[in-house]
Amino acid sequence: MSSALADLTGANRFRALWQRCLIDGTADDSASIHRRLLDGYRETQRHYHTLEHIEHCLNMFDQCKSLASNPDALELAVWFHDVIFEPGRHDNEAQSAALYQHFSDGAHDTATRSLVDRLIMATLHDGNSLQDNDAQYMVDIDLSSFGLSWEDFVHDSDNLRRENPHLGDCEYFHNQSRFQNALLQRERFFQSDFFSQRFEKQARDNVSRYLTIIESRD
Repeated sequence: MSSALADLTGANRFRALWQRCLIDGTADDSASIHRRLLDGYRETQRHYHTLEHIEHCLNMFDQCKSLASNPDALELAVWFHDVIFEPGRHDNEAQSAALYQHFSDGAHDTATRSLVDRLIMATLHDGNSLQDNDAQYMVDIDLSSFGLSWEDFVHDSDNLRRENPHLGDCEYFHNQSRFQNALLQRERFFQSDFFSQRFEKQARDNVSRYLTIIESRD
């Protein structure tokens, strides 16, 4: 693990976050929860949804957190949003949200728990759960890797393919084409001004170039 990754996903950062959200008088299980998160993101079936993805998301969060209405809830959602990941399942986000609910039961207040749940579910990228700016930041944080350099984008795309060995090329690339075309057809690729101003052009260029490549496979 790089020193930067250790800093962003280290125990001290997570424990401070968890403790800030604790209801007075409740037990602090943040050390064991942090270990569970790291164990999840280190599972062998992962190639994209790893600690490196969480590092990237936390880095993006750090850049926009001053704009968030509830930065602690947003950061909790970043930590938990991909902690459950089983290739081929369609309820990974719901299961990730459920794990947060399990750990936070009796420890965080109802409003925080409800918001974190909704922010995690926003990463389904189906256009739902976007009632406020924090949800927009959440989906933009999760999609911000689309705005990286072409080389990094291709690296991420290859790792996503490796996470789906149960799908043949035809089905996998058809699904990717449908999803990425939907992103391109939005008025804006990113929901928030912060991310649109920084990554909109690169993300659109990357996706357009990638779609040309995968659609030529047909």
